[in-house]
Parts: sequence; C-alpha cells; structure tokens
Amino acid sequence: MIRIRMGKNNKEERIQKIVEIVKRNQKITTKELSQLMKVSEMTIRRDLTMLQKNHVIERKHGYAVFEHSSEETGLDLESYDFHMASIQNLKEKEKIAHYAAGLIEPGDWIFMDNGTTVSRITASLPVAFEYTVLCCNLALMVGLVKLKNVQMIMPGGYYYPADQTFSSPQAEEFIRCHRANKAFISASGIHRSLGITCINSHSVANKRSFLDSSEKKILLADSSKFDTVKSNHFAELDEIDMIVTDSMIPESWKEYLQKKNIELKIV
Repeated sequence: MIRIRMGKNNKEERIQKIVEIVKRNQKITTKELSQLMKVSEMTIRRDLTMLQKNHVIERKHGYAVFEHSSEETGLDLESYDFHMASIQNLKEKEKIAHYAAGLIEPGDWIFMDNGTTVSRITASLPVAFEYTVLCCNLALMVGLVKLKNVQMIMPGGYYYPADQTFSSPQAEEFIRCHRANKAFISASGIHRSLGITCINSHSVANKRSFLDSSEKKILLADSSKFDTVKSNHFAELDEIDMIVTDSMIPESWKEYLQKKNIELKIV
C-alpha cells in the first residue's frame, strides 16, 4: 500500500491528494483512504461528501468512485481538469461565490459563465424570490434544477467535459437573443496589458456573448488569477464593471483597478 506524506495539515492539499488517489484507483474504500491519508474515517467521509456535492466523485456500495475516468472523457490529465481546478483555493472560491449570490435581486435576469468559482454559486443562491438564470455549464445546471424559484435556461450545444461546458454557434446566437441585468464571468488569467484570458478556446464565444448582452459585467476570480496569462483572450479589463476576489489580491492591483474605475469587492 502506498503511503502519502503530508506536510502541513492543509484541507485543500488533503482533498487534492484524495482526488488523485481516487482518480488513479478508480474506486477505493473510506477505510483505505483513511489509512493512506493518516486521518480519521470521519474526516475522509466529510471530504468525500464535499467532493460528491461538487460532482468530482461518486459514492457507490461503500466505495469512492471517480465521476469521469480519463478513458470516458478523453481528458488529458496534464491539461485543464475541471475536477482538480474545482478544489483549488476552496475557501476563497466559496467566499467569492457566496458574495456574488448576494448580488442577485428579485426579477433579475442573470448570465452565469462556466468556471469553478461561478459553479459554486448554486450553494448560496437566494430562494425567497424568483429570477432567471441562463447558463452553459453542467455543474451549474445540476445545482439550479433543484431550485423551484429559479427559471433556468440552457442554450445547449456540444458538451466539452474538460470544463463541463456546452457550446456551439447556435448557442452563441441564442445567448445574444437575450439580455441580462448581471453577468457573472470567470477567468483563468487577468493581466494589465494582455487582458482577461481563459484556457479553453471553446469557451470564448459564450463569454463574449455574455459580456456583449449584459448590463453589468461581474468578474469572479480568486487572487491567483491576477498577473496570469492563458492562451485564449476574450475581454479587456475596461469591459468589466466589478471584480469580486479575495484578500490576497496584490496592493498594486487594488490601486490599478481604482484608477480604471472598476469596482473591487474583497471578500
């Protein structure tokens, strides 16, 4: 049996290790994970519950099972993996998503982008009043269908398992036929001169449609995304009205965004 050495008692590090182990083994018991990680079975069960809620693993007949094996999805495990990205900077993403959910008002029309921060918003969405959400992401759809007060719209398209996105020219046209009060946008990179970028090219058309068809553009991004550049450009900073991020954002960025008249919310 392989033993896992852990450094600091870090929940995020532990959960990443659990995902790696489950992905490698395809199925493993709670007891085996407990022995490998050198933590209690109760701790492992809590971690697995969180991973199941985020659609990273399934629990079947006493085993933890990876939801999508590399053979099923065709994922390149060295490239972007929605499952692994979803458990990075957990606390920051949850706080950002929770704040964003609080911005929704009765009767709003909302666009929700793909991305691991935006997808967390479903856990905090208002349930006391009605509003409409248009999204193109499987994780969002799974969360939204449970809310009776939300009118959900999916434009459809081809499914891309790497980031759980639906996209097509027809979906882009469908989005552009609608208007939203607010758009919650995700990004993999934010740079002063090179703009806002993402990893997957198939996401660009949806993102542009959301931006072009919404009144208020709200970027949800943890601080690790600043001063980062990815391969696919989809927007300039000037197009964004508000950025919601965590307290680790560099001071230089606070000053820069203030000069650009972009509202900054730190959670």
